[in-house]
Amino acid sequence: MARLEALRLPRQRIRASRGWRRVRWTLLCIATVGVTVLVSMPATWLAERIAGETQRRVLLADAAGTIWHGSATLALSAGTGSQTATVLPGRLTWDVAFWPLLTGTARVTVSHSEAMSTPTTVAVTPSGWTVTPGSIRLPASLLEGVGAPFNTLRPDGMMRIDWSALQGKFAGNQKYGHLSMQLEQMSAAVSRLRPLGSYRAEVELTGADGTLQLKTTAGPLYLEGSGTIGRQARFDGTARTDPEAATQLAGLMSLLGRHENNVTRLRY
Repeated sequence: MARLEALRLPRQRIRASRGWRRVRWTLLCIATVGVTVLVSMPATWLAERIAGETQRRVLLADAAGTIWHGSATLALSAGTGSQTATVLPGRLTWDVAFWPLLTGTARVTVSHSEAMSTPTTVAVTPSGWTVTPGSIRLPASLLEGVGAPFNTLRPDGMMRIDWSALQGKFAGNQKYGHLSMQLEQMSAAVSRLRPLGSYRAEVELTGADGTLQLKTTAGPLYLEGSGTIGRQARFDGTARTDPEAATQLAGLMSLLGRHENNVTRLRY
């Protein structure tokens, strides 16, 4: 009996070893399949997610490649329900770094062949996000998505947005950094006088809120003012015109605000 028991023990160890090998091979196969599926996920999946997360304000049309390395035509709209979208010439490309993912950081380098002069890197962690300095040129018609008064004016022209290093914290929706927006040769669908002028806006992000300063760099329509952005956004300013353009811009001025003491008050 002792000899039989001695023979059974090695056989049991062999069976246990074979069983463990099967488990390891099964886990390895599952991991391989999972990694393969993750690596080969198409860029169209990313396009659908971004469209959903931005309420269809940012659209990646004609997406090609994978979620790791891909490109698309960038289209921007006023959001869900909008019937039109502004398509930017050129291609948007992105590159997701793999190794930072092992430390819990998603790092994406984004570039655009026409709208961006240099690539920008976005890093997202469980606690917040950062964006490296950069700039982008966009059509001013995108301002319609902001709401009043742009949805009434339907502006046209070009805007250039430059930003410093930006950072944000998910807790409390905190954002920090500086953005400068230049609005060049602006016009509006409600006015025949073109252009109306060029403008510069400075935005300072200081946590849950931020400040906005607007000034005019060229007329004949002069806009000045300041305000806050965030949970309780507001803007207070004035509008005036060159004397020779006053008659042509009378209708536009009435849309912008109330006339008081020889200026039009802007309050939003």
